Amino acid sequence: MKIEKVPLLENYPLAPLTTWKVGGPARYLAVPRDLEDVYRLLDLAYRQGWPLFFLGRGSNLLIADEGLPGLTLHLAKSFQKIERQGDLLRVGAGVALPRLAQTVAAWGVSGFEFLGGIPGTVGAAVRLNAGADGQDLAQVLRRVRVVTPQLQLLEFTGADLALGYRSSRLLNFPHWLVVEAEFSLEKQAPPEAVQARMRELLTARRARQPANPRTCGSVFKNPPGGPPAGYLIEQAGFKGRRRGGAQVSRKHANFILNQGKATATQIGALLEEIQEAVWRAFGLALEREVVFLPQDLL
Repeated sequence: MKIEKVPLLENYPLAPLTTWKVGGPARYLAVPRDLEDVYRLLDLAYRQGWPLFFLGRGSNLLIADEGLPGLTLHLAKSFQKIERQGDLLRVGAGVALPRLAQTVAAWGVSGFEFLGGIPGTVGAAVRLNAGADGQDLAQVLRRVRVVTPQLQLLEFTGADLALGYRSSRLLNFPHWLVVEAEFSLEKQAPPEAVQARMRELLTARRARQPANPRTCGSVFKNPPGGPPAGYLIEQAGFKGRRRGGAQVSRKHANFILNQGKATATQIGALLEEIQEAVWRAFGLALEREVVFLPQDLL
């Protein structure tokens, strides 16, 4: 099936498109080239009554073994613009965060170094207010543009989004698609110094996180005002714990590794066991950072 030269790929395997390398196929998958393609595809999903999902670089999510119904838009190669206008930076939502960090560092602008080790895209990062090393996007974000299922193009300032720790108002509207973000470029510094700082952060990140790339990043948010999630999981006795091919990292307990043949069901069950154990031990309810598809959106 095609829509205006955009092929709809049937029963397309999604596991290779995720960092966990698990999950079933998409009933239909499409790769939009531009905003007009997005409008056409959203309209098609609405007319057909299909559930709609967005997939960037496949981190921070767990796709069910049964796969995804309806239509999935794969955006990792779409919206790749990086455009500088004075102290303003306009970036397409599909741009990988390490690419953004490296580009800005080469210009001699600081404030984006923390993005160098985060594997997601700008669109997903804005939605979650991604952060690391004590920084997050709220510190540099000016404006965001989204497309709604009603084919409206809406614009919000950073203040409009009420950005917090791994949160924004966009999380209340999972079917709004971020297509572009604007950032401030105000902190000038020698390019060598910015690049050295980014290398320093990357080295520290690699030292404390597992080397196995088959992980989605941190699976739980740190409880407000409490010990970090990784500490709580370790104290609950789950460091190294396995369920099938899924294993809690021995290096950092807030990471779940696919040790070769893990399934989404095994990973999900391990996460539930962790939440129950931490609740029993500390009376704290760990909130997932990772998104479960399709269940979190249906």
